[in-house]
Amino acid sequence: MSYFPLLAFTKITKRNQLDLIPAMHSRRAIRESAIQFLYCSDLEGGAAAEELSDTYWDLSLESDQNKLVKASAKAALHLNQGREARHSKLVERADTALATISADPEAEKLKLALNEILKLESKWQSIIDRIQRLYDPGVETPSPELTSSLKELYTLNTQLTESRKRWNYHLQDFPILNKRLDPIKAAINGLQRVSDRIRMVEHPEQFADHPDIKHLQETADKMASFRQEVDTLTRGIIQQKSKLDDAIHQVVENYRPDRIDPVDRAALRLGTYEILFKEDIPAPVTINECIEISRRFGSSESPKFINGVLDKIAKIPS
Repeated sequence: MSYFPLLAFTKITKRNQLDLIPAMHSRRAIRESAIQFLYCSDLEGGAAAEELSDTYWDLSLESDQNKLVKASAKAALHLNQGREARHSKLVERADTALATISADPEAEKLKLALNEILKLESKWQSIIDRIQRLYDPGVETPSPELTSSLKELYTLNTQLTESRKRWNYHLQDFPILNKRLDPIKAAINGLQRVSDRIRMVEHPEQFADHPDIKHLQETADKMASFRQEVDTLTRGIIQQKSKLDDAIHQVVENYRPDRIDPVDRAALRLGTYEILFKEDIPAPVTINECIEISRRFGSSESPKFINGVLDKIAKIPS
């Protein structure tokens, strides 16, 4: 996972800026992200935590989302291979099929269904060409147009799938024409198989074991799981904030939250929450982690201050 500068939310001093940091899906990464969110949601005049959440995660997971967009574009281009030849067969057979259908005055709906398919199919290649042009694996941040082009492809794919279903539905009413339309049916069915592949890119969660799609779902799962764990931790801290501040007040003379550096305040609340409410995490582990995080994000005095306060809180009789 990766993180964003909190400067994106508000102006803060250089000393307290939480810069981009590489992280694994670990307890340390969860704590660091939680402290960043607590910092953002606790600034004077800032947005409420629940209002800030989506914006925070859009920025926090931006790097991972960019990778997912590029991976999706790559998969779509790969799974689209061979489609152009199938589309050529459709176009070659369209005139004959339309003439056959037009000979039956009762087959107007079938004719309309085929024309709809032909109209939608004509849009496909231009979108693929655009995705091909915009896809650059060497660029860290893909163009927003690549994301919108993928969405456009998914929408068109859904429309085509529905149009082919309508075609097959109306075709059932004309058993005599059915056999004569075998060539165009084969072309339409061949294109539907490509559509089925593109649907896997749009909905990788439904094809988690497919080798061409598995990595997309794994990335999405990691992002969702990481967010869930951080949200659970920060939600607990925010819900217990008054109790946490009461505990800090017991060991810090004249304690007032607004007198504590915002980063230190977030680290103290997180550490206090784990000490008081997370019995499965040993207090020394929590204290050490908070010290290390404050060393990275706080001032030169932060580690000593955090250590002293959390050590005293851990010794408060339960």
